[in-house]
Amino acid sequence: VDPRTGEILDADVQMYHNILDLQREWYFSQVGHLDKRAQRFPFPDTLMGRLVQFVVAHEVGHTLGFRHNFKGSSMYPLDSIRSRSWVTKMGHSPSIMDYARFNYVAQPEDNLPLETLTPKVGPYDKFATMWGYAPIAAARTPEAELPKLDEWARLQDSIPWYRFSDDASAGQADPGEQTESVGDADAVRATTLGFKNIARIMKLVEPASTADKTKDFSLLKETYDGVIGQWTLEANHVTKIIGGVDRQEKRVSQSGPVWTPVPRARQKTAMKFLNDEVFTTPAYLTDVSILRKLESDGNIGRVAGAQARVLSSLVSNARLQRMIELEATAGSKASVYSLGEMLTDLRRGLWKEIYAGQAVDAYRRRLQATYLEAMASKIKPAAPSAQDVALAAFFGPIVNTRDFRPLLKDEMRTLDRELAAAIGRTGDRATRAHLQDARDQIEAMLDTGK
Repeated sequence: VDPRTGEILDADVQMYHNILDLQREWYFSQVGHLDKRAQRFPFPDTLMGRLVQFVVAHEVGHTLGFRHNFKGSSMYPLDSIRSRSWVTKMGHSPSIMDYARFNYVAQPEDNLPLETLTPKVGPYDKFATMWGYAPIAAARTPEAELPKLDEWARLQDSIPWYRFSDDASAGQADPGEQTESVGDADAVRATTLGFKNIARIMKLVEPASTADKTKDFSLLKETYDGVIGQWTLEANHVTKIIGGVDRQEKRVSQSGPVWTPVPRARQKTAMKFLNDEVFTTPAYLTDVSILRKLESDGNIGRVAGAQARVLSSLVSNARLQRMIELEATAGSKASVYSLGEMLTDLRRGLWKEIYAGQAVDAYRRRLQATYLEAMASKIKPAAPSAQDVALAAFFGPIVNTRDFRPLLKDEMRTLDRELAAAIGRTGDRATRAHLQDARDQIEAMLDTGK
């Protein structure tokens, strides 16, 4: 790049062979149930060539100076990306520079053409190309171009799929700025549909990856783990709604806020989904036929590990701190999904067995233990390591837990009382031992000295 003008003088795309494995894993675990070509490995060249073409198009976008646009996939209405006419014309994301891989929201009954399952150059990409490269004949200097460029940029106010957010925004407060997401205009519904597809895909894992009878089961393990990873990605898209704040990039001359808190009702719906569909053990992910070909044990850790990644995101320090601040700055407390309310909803969902007098199975025991470990790490946080301090220089300061620690301790005291009452009601030995151990952990983290 010429540092004087920004002109791109030379650019290259380098690809490694493992991109083929990555594309196979993504395509199978997202839309394999819709495409018979993907239900037996290896994929035919006609399919694999199309998948490589999509990746190359994305990388060529970078050579033209385009950055990732993680706002894109949340700018289309969810129902539209299940519409044959819409996806044929507009694609399932407005930008090939988004990380919106394949249309995992699409259902079999939608009958979408196979070619529309794959990302393509979209309306945002054409808009960005115009903004960056179209000649402005009347302008004689770069400064003279600014009024026209500003006029074009304001099209984003009325055409939402022209909006943009880059890598720095992904993973932050806006639930519409996510990676690996499709249909995140409504992540709860999108993930509901995605989970229905994952249940279908699970039935295809073994036949697809064991077609070659001369091979071992390493491909079966890779494929199975890929589907679990896809489930985790989709589940995590929902967590961003809680404590979320929608963002639209603006300039001073534009009216209205840049940041708008996500409505309380939408956050409550997301929390219910997590309790019902994510933290409740997803039985369809457990296939005994597959497991007995891979290992003697380990699936509790595999499923609980996926749930733990979602739980960790949900109770991250940054999210808890943001919820405290959103409540403090809200005009009406009734409009806020407070941290206290969220913690109560989470506790009642994670520990629902103790209220119903039910036994707690091994998967749920592991998840509940993970929850207690997460709470202990915030109530009695370890001193930051040298690596933590170094990373803070690049990713922002380490969030102190002091603002939300009192609420967490109050939750633990409430849970301890409820566990004490539940222990006397259970006749299952493993459950009783687990609940007593949970009380011991709470005592240790609170230093109650009982």
